[in-house]
Amino acid sequence: MSLTHSISSALNGIRTSQKAIDVVSENVSNVNTEGYSRKVYSQQTLVLNNGVSSGAVSNTDLRQVDTKMLAQLRKETGILQEASVRSYYLDLIQAKMGQPSSEYSVSNRVNAIQTAFESLGVDSDKLNSQSTAVTALDTSLSQMRDLSSQIQALRMEIDQEISALCDEVTGILEQLDKLNDDIVRTTAVGGQSADNYKDQRDMLITRLSEIMDIQSYERSTGETVILTGGGKPLLDKDGVIVSHTPAASTGSLISYSSGGITGIYAGKFDITKEISSGEMSGLIKLRDTELQDMQTQLDELAYQMTKQMNAVHNQGTSYPNTVYEMTGTRTFIDGGQQTITLSGGDVKIILFDQEGVEAYSTSLTQELAFTSGSIDSMCQAIENWLQTAVDGPHLSTASVGLDRNGNLAVDLGSSAYSISFQDEISVLRGSDAANISIGFDADGNGIIDQTHSGFSNFFGLNDLIVTSKQDSVYESEIFSSASLMGIKGKTILNFSDTANGLNFASIDVTAADTIKTIAEKINTALVDASGNQIVKADLVQEGAGYRLRLSNIDGNQMEITETLTTVNGITSSSILNRLGLGVSHAGSAAELNVRPDILETPGHLNTGKVQYSSVTGSYFISETDNSLANDFAAAFTKTITFGSAGSFTKTTATMANYAASIVSGLAVNLNEANSTNDYQTELVTTIYRKEQDVSGVDLDEELALMLQYQRSYSAAAKALTTSLEMLELLDSIV
Repeated sequence: MSLTHSISSALNGIRTSQKAIDVVSENVSNVNTEGYSRKVYSQQTLVLNNGVSSGAVSNTDLRQVDTKMLAQLRKETGILQEASVRSYYLDLIQAKMGQPSSEYSVSNRVNAIQTAFESLGVDSDKLNSQSTAVTALDTSLSQMRDLSSQIQALRMEIDQEISALCDEVTGILEQLDKLNDDIVRTTAVGGQSADNYKDQRDMLITRLSEIMDIQSYERSTGETVILTGGGKPLLDKDGVIVSHTPAASTGSLISYSSGGITGIYAGKFDITKEISSGEMSGLIKLRDTELQDMQTQLDELAYQMTKQMNAVHNQGTSYPNTVYEMTGTRTFIDGGQQTITLSGGDVKIILFDQEGVEAYSTSLTQELAFTSGSIDSMCQAIENWLQTAVDGPHLSTASVGLDRNGNLAVDLGSSAYSISFQDEISVLRGSDAANISIGFDADGNGIIDQTHSGFSNFFGLNDLIVTSKQDSVYESEIFSSASLMGIKGKTILNFSDTANGLNFASIDVTAADTIKTIAEKINTALVDASGNQIVKADLVQEGAGYRLRLSNIDGNQMEITETLTTVNGITSSSILNRLGLGVSHAGSAAELNVRPDILETPGHLNTGKVQYSSVTGSYFISETDNSLANDFAAAFTKTITFGSAGSFTKTTATMANYAASIVSGLAVNLNEANSTNDYQTELVTTIYRKEQDVSGVDLDEELALMLQYQRSYSAAAKALTTSLEMLELLDSIV
C-alpha cells in the first residue's frame, strides 16, 4: 500500500469515526425527544474504480425502526383511543342517569312514583299524600328532561369535537405533504440523511391513526401515501381537506342518517361510515348510536308513562278541588268534518254541586242522542244541554267547542258547579264504569280510521302529564330499506294538517314499494305550489334497520290515513298496519311536564272516581275515595308493550323494569368501554415497550458505543500521524 493510499484510508477512518460519534451524540441528546427513533451507525468499504479498497464510508439511512411493530402499535392505539373517548362520555351520562344500585337512578325514580301512589291509596291525609305523589312524578319527569337535555348537549359537543378533529387531520395532512417533499428531495440529493424528516412523519402518522383508522405505504422515492381504512385517498401527491360542518342544534329527530347532521368528508367523499377506529370512530358511535339509542329508549319510556298515567287520570275526578272548565290536549284539524262514533257503552255528563253531590246529569248517547257525528255537532249538543235544556242547569254563559288551537274546551261559565264525564257500559244510570270505544274518522271521508278507548282520554280533557308537542311526526316500525311491502292491490295514503286542511295530498302504495320508494313518492308529491316541502320523508337508521319518518315541516298537527281500493273483488291491504305507522315517540322525554295547575296545587290530582248511590239514585264524589290512587299504583305493576327503540326490540315489561333496562344497558356499555380501555392500555404499553427496545435510545449502550468509536477515531488518527511521519522521512531522504 502506498503512503498516499494509507493517508487516504486513515482520513476516511477519522471521518467515519467522527460520523459514528456524531450519531451517538445525537441519540444521547434526543433520548427524551418525542417521536425520535434511534439511529444506528453503519458503514461500508469504499472501493475505488480500480478495485482497490480505500477505507470506509458512512451509510445515510440510519433509523432503527420495526415497521410491522409500529403498524401494530398504531392499530391498537386507535382502538384504545376509541374506547377511551366512549368511556369518558358514557361516564358523564351515567352520572346523570344513575347507576343501577343508586336510589337516584331513572329506574328507582319510577319506583318512587309507584310507592308514592301506593301510600296515597292508604294514607288518610290525602293532601300531604297528593303532594308527595305529584312531587315524585315531577321529580322523575324532571330527571328525564334533564337527562334528555344532557344527551343532546353531549351530542352537540361531540359533533363539534368531530369538526375540530377534522381540522386537525387536515393540518396533519398538510404537514405530511411538506415532509414528503423534504424526504424526496433529500433522498434524491444523495449523501444526506432524511431520517429526522421520517421521524417527524412517523409521529404525525401515529397521531393520525389515533384519530381514525388509516392505511399507509411508502413509495421507492420515500414519499408516503395515506388512505382511509376504506381506501379513500387522504394523501397522494397532495393532501385532501377533511371537513365536517357541526350541526346548529341536536335533538331526538336530528341524526346523521336523517340528514340533520352532515357527514365527514375527505375531499368529495363522505367517509363517515368508513371510520371504524380511533377517537373519531368513538365519537361517531356515541353521537349516532349509543347516545341516540339511549334517547330513543328514554323517549319510549316517557311516552308509555304518559299514556298509562293519563289513561288512569282521565277516569277520575278530584274533590273538593273540582273544576268547572276543561281544555283537551287532542288537536282537531276540522271539527266540522272530522267525526267520531261511540260504541260499547255511554257517556254520562254530570254536574256536581259544591258538596260533591249530583246536581244535573245527562246521557250523551240517549238523552242527547249523539252516537255518531262531527266534533262540532257533538259540542253543540252538549252546549245546548248546558244552556237551554229543560232538565239542564240553564248556564247561559256555558260554552263547549274547539278553541283556536283545535282543542276541545268546556267552560260552565260558573263556579257553582263542577263537571265530570263518566264512561259506563250502558245508558242505564249507575251502570258499571268502563271505557267506551271511540271510532275516529280523521280525514272526514266517512270511514273510521282510528279506534280509541275512553271519552275523556280521547279528548285529553283530564290529562295528568302534558306536552306542547303536536302530532307532527310519524314513524314506522324498523325495516330493511329494500324490504317489499307485499300488500295486496293499491292503497292510497292521505295527508291532512291544520295548515292545508283535510286530504290535501295523497300517494299510491303498491306491493312492489319499499320504505325507500314510499319516501321518494312522499318527497315528490307533498310540496306546495312554490315547490317547498310540506311533509318530508326520511329513512332513519335505528338498530339493525331503518324507520320511515314523516315530518310536517312546519310542525303542524298532521293526520295520515289510508283509502283501500277494490279491483276485481279484491280489496287492497292496509299499508298503515304493514308499516306500523303511528305518531312518533321521539322527543317525548324532553317535552313532558305535570299539568301546571296540578303541579301548583297537588289537591287537583284526581284520586277518586264518580260513584253512584243506588239508595239515592244519584251520582256523587267523595274526598275519601282512593280507587283511582290504587289504579295509579296498579299501572306500575302491570306489564305493557314497549315498541322497538334503538338496540331494544319490541318487548313487554313494567315501567320500572323497562327503566332498569335503560340504566343497566348504559352500565353494560360503560363497563365494556372501561374493560376495553384497560385491556388496550396494557396492550399498547407492552407493544410500545417492545417497539422502544428497537427504536428507543439506551444510554448505557450509547455510551459503550461512544467509547468504541473514540478508540476507532484514535486508531485512525494514529495511522494518519504515522503515515505523515513516514512521508516526511522519505521527503527528507530525497
